[in-house]
Amino acid sequence: MKKRNPKNIDVANDKVLVLLIGLLMVVSIILVVIWIFNSNNLKTNSQLVTELHNYFSSEDLGNCEGLFNYDLDKVEYKDIDVETRLCIAYQKADIKVVETETIKADKKKEICTIEDKMVFKTNDDSNECTISKVKKELIDNSYKKLYGRNIEHNESFKIDNLNICYLKDDYYYCGLSEIFTYTLGSESIIYRVMKKAEEKSSDIVIYDYFVKINEDVCYKYYTAASINQECTDNYKENSDIDYNFMKKYGTSYKHVYREAEDGTYYWVSSEPLSN
Repeated sequence: MKKRNPKNIDVANDKVLVLLIGLLMVVSIILVVIWIFNSNNLKTNSQLVTELHNYFSSEDLGNCEGLFNYDLDKVEYKDIDVETRLCIAYQKADIKVVETETIKADKKKEICTIEDKMVFKTNDDSNECTISKVKKELIDNSYKKLYGRNIEHNESFKIDNLNICYLKDDYYYCGLSEIFTYTLGSESIIYRVMKKAEEKSSDIVIYDYFVKINEDVCYKYYTAASINQECTDNYKENSDIDYNFMKKYGTSYKHVYREAEDGTYYWVSSEPLSN
């Protein structure tokens, strides 16, 4: 019986390996080309892109944990705690009409309670609490639009450092929280500027630049104290922030939004592209 030459076997295996690598490269190139042709650039100042980019806005960093999606790692729905999700849904809800009512404080206390579950602080120099009633349906709709799913857990949530909301039947009861949260130290200045927006199949992807400045020091992320030294040095020399400054020194982020059945878009993820 004729024995196989090990060298011939190795050569044959090498040829197969090279062929497989070549096929993978060809397939990869084809997929990249298809991906490019399926991407359409969108105007960054369009109403839709602007609305999506403002799902997480820097208008008031005291609300809902601030810009938590500008993290040093990728952030998805599962990474957000329930209270923060509900808080953002409240902030973005289409609340045009709010019912209010006034209730008396508990005897010799500066708090008001409803069914021993909802506790509010009295108004300043008063023995009453002013409560706002917001329809649960409005928060539900806002939540579905933001995250593409229904609320799994309804619970109390802080609106900001001073106010809290509790769910009862078909309404959220909102008023001054018994426990205030105070933020010490100087406030941060946030700069965000869009680089581009693309439509890819059922997704809209927005790319932007981010810089957080606190006491003349630049930070790469909102959630982590990672100093951007190059940005800091240039900011101290010239504090004018424009697009070129952001492009050169800002952290580049990618935000993905997916189309829902009703044609709206919900947020899927945010992640840094440069560290």
